[in-house]
Amino acid sequence: MSKGKVTVFGFGRLGICFGLVLERAGYDVLGVDVFPGYVDAINDKSLHSTEPRVMEFLQSSKNLKATVSFQEGIDHSDVYFIFVATPSTGGERHYDHTALGKVLADINRRKVSNKHVIIGCTVIPGYISQTGRFLLRDCTNTSLSYNPEFICQGDIIAGLLKPDMVLIGEGSKEAGAYLEQLYKDHCENQPIISRMSAESSEITKLAVNCFVTSKISFANMVGDIADRTPGADKNEILMSVGADSRVGRKYLRPGYGFGGPCFPRDNRALGGYAEMVGVPPLIPKATDAYNRVHSEFQAEALLAKNQDSYTFTGVGYKDPCPVPIIEESQKLFIAAYIARKGKRVTVRDKDFIINAVQAEFGKLFEYEVLP
Repeated sequence: MSKGKVTVFGFGRLGICFGLVLERAGYDVLGVDVFPGYVDAINDKSLHSTEPRVMEFLQSSKNLKATVSFQEGIDHSDVYFIFVATPSTGGERHYDHTALGKVLADINRRKVSNKHVIIGCTVIPGYISQTGRFLLRDCTNTSLSYNPEFICQGDIIAGLLKPDMVLIGEGSKEAGAYLEQLYKDHCENQPIISRMSAESSEITKLAVNCFVTSKISFANMVGDIADRTPGADKNEILMSVGADSRVGRKYLRPGYGFGGPCFPRDNRALGGYAEMVGVPPLIPKATDAYNRVHSEFQAEALLAKNQDSYTFTGVGYKDPCPVPIIEESQKLFIAAYIARKGKRVTVRDKDFIINAVQAEFGKLFEYEVLP
């Protein structure tokens, strides 16, 4: 028996995972996307994806379809989730809200009523109050909520099924209650559900990732200090620091710095928003700066070995990385640093990662495709 109908605008990597998880929990899901071939592949279940469990969930789905028709998405349900891209831009905005604004404006153009609109993509604090609600101004009795996901690319479905915390910036009490029940329906664990205003949730989303990046930079700084101290062991130091319940061991270990499509930009965005409201962003800036310093330390330590050649294996934004994402990969930063010092550097990885590296770095490296 269906638990209700849901429309997902933006059925890309995150959107389709969200839709598949809801469908598995008993919801009737329609995804709206702009690429006809992609939509056809979803509907005939021929889609190929390296994102874990997507093909498995798609093959077993019974109440999930995709369409290129925006109007069909509008007509399908009273609940609209939006998962379009909000890529990094830097500057004052930090996120490009163009695609998101277009979806909201297109909804408003139809003057829908009695709907719940939920933004699942990351936005800069203040977007909901300053822009989002304005763009839905002609939609009567329609709430606008913020419900961003805390997931890792390459492990999205696992993150959706077992989140530590669910963040609900409710546009109304009714919308908040709906979202809380939706997560209770599809989560395999019992996450902490944090319901708050949309304004609070926009800051919370960035604050969580900023804290994690600060923890990573702190751990690497302590590790670098230990490496320069005879007799000190960075691993045993950080294991002991993390044993204190006020600190915790998650993300508190020495290694590569943080990278990927979320951590760096969210940390910078919180700093940018802090500046906008008159708060000096000392911690986000220090976190970002030390992330680069640490990678330079690692590169110089490797150069000090004075090898004829260097090989880097597993260079996605995390390792292993089942998706072709190399954004701000710290391992690639180090590899490029060394190559630009005139050393021969070989990058070894799966073909889809190698293709992404070649598109960005060209002939800077030599390449080896792993089976």
